[in-house]
Amino acid sequence: MGQKFKAFIISAVGTVLPCFLAGAIVGLFFFSSFWYWTLGISFLALCYTILDRVHLRLYLGSLKGLSAWQLLKYGYAAPELRPTMSAAEYEWYMNWIIYSTPFRLFRDRRRRKDLSSFHHW
Repeated sequence: MGQKFKAFIISAVGTVLPCFLAGAIVGLFFFSSFWYWTLGISFLALCYTILDRVHLRLYLGSLKGLSAWQLLKYGYAAPELRPTMSAAEYEWYMNWIIYSTPFRLFRDRRRRKDLSSFHHW
């Protein structure tokens, strides 16, 4: 039980503290509104780290008994437990985002010489 509690504390601190530090670094550049920037950036970073499942990798890594540096590498850079798209999500993404009509207009080869449309290639 003690090892699980220690892993929980490491997971919580290892997830929240870097997010707060990232917000504080940004807040230092805007000192008059330090707390607004710190809390705003911290919240956005915390949302990203939770959706990326950093807390789960830190928890499992600390249960495995990794050292501090190995635990940070495993928690923030390991490909395990990362969210991925299911087959249905990938099909929706390809059909509606990649091959949708607004983007197809800009990729149509017949419109290449038409100067009224935007082409950056």
